[in-house]
Amino acid sequence: MNAVATVSSEEPGVEPSSSLLAPDFLRRLERLKLLARRRFRGAASGSRRARAKGSSAEFADHRPYSPGDDTRRIDWNAYARLGELVMRLYVAEQDLAVTLLLDRSASLGVGTPPKIQVAKRVAAALGYLGLSQGERVGVVPFADGVARPLEPGRGRGRVGKLLRYLDQVDVDGTTDLGRAVDSFLARRPRPGLVCVLSDLLDPGGFKRPLDRLISEGHEPAIFHILDAEELEPTPGGDFALIDVERGTRVEVSLDRHALAAYRARVSAFLADVEGYARARGLSYVRVGGDVDFEDALLTYLRS
Repeated sequence: MNAVATVSSEEPGVEPSSSLLAPDFLRRLERLKLLARRRFRGAASGSRRARAKGSSAEFADHRPYSPGDDTRRIDWNAYARLGELVMRLYVAEQDLAVTLLLDRSASLGVGTPPKIQVAKRVAAALGYLGLSQGERVGVVPFADGVARPLEPGRGRGRVGKLLRYLDQVDVDGTTDLGRAVDSFLARRPRPGLVCVLSDLLDPGGFKRPLDRLISEGHEPAIFHILDAEELEPTPGGDFALIDVERGTRVEVSLDRHALAAYRARVSAFLADVEGYARARGLSYVRVGGDVDFEDALLTYLRS
């Protein structure tokens, strides 16, 4: 996988050049829409109608045309310039608040490629798609606390800023999703879609923080970032395993019995996360290991 993001253009309607997002993948992304199972009251125009109807006819932005849209709202002047069908949006239409809650704890630094790079690629794709659809997108990195966030903004002109921001996110600290969610909600964000990108290796658990997001009116979507070696360790030999977040050390022999016990624990962990998401009607996407990044993301968006 590629790693470092660079940007060749930030003009609206111009595809950015980024090693986080391959051009052919971007073209496929633009045919899809970011998922949210509910409608949220917004603060600006966007690709989703607000619950409350407005009478303002003030132009605010464009979004790509989708089958079934009112053809009277197509901006034919933009079509003549860009060769793309786009819809005119007005202030009475409101955007979706999309927050990328990005785990940057030390455990994301392991893997081949490092899990943080996989997480940043997923965040870049979701952010790019949200911005291109007229949604308001922000990024909140977390470990045992919340780092400096990328404040919510909208418009394709922010894609370059998003990619540069993600590029400078580095790993450090321990995982505390509960504290991160508490800090995030303390800022009283507008309810919306909260994409949680994490390995969920948190001693405090993941259920209470996600339940709190739901109770505050948000819709979590879980992007479970795991490495192949975590799912299926290389067998054989004696090892000293060191917790990269807490420094604890465990001596193990990866013989047949140890691997069988490990696989059973991993399977139970994955089943617990998937069962939780299914019971609450949340999207769950596992990324990494034998699940290709692009295939997993496209499956989520098409679902």
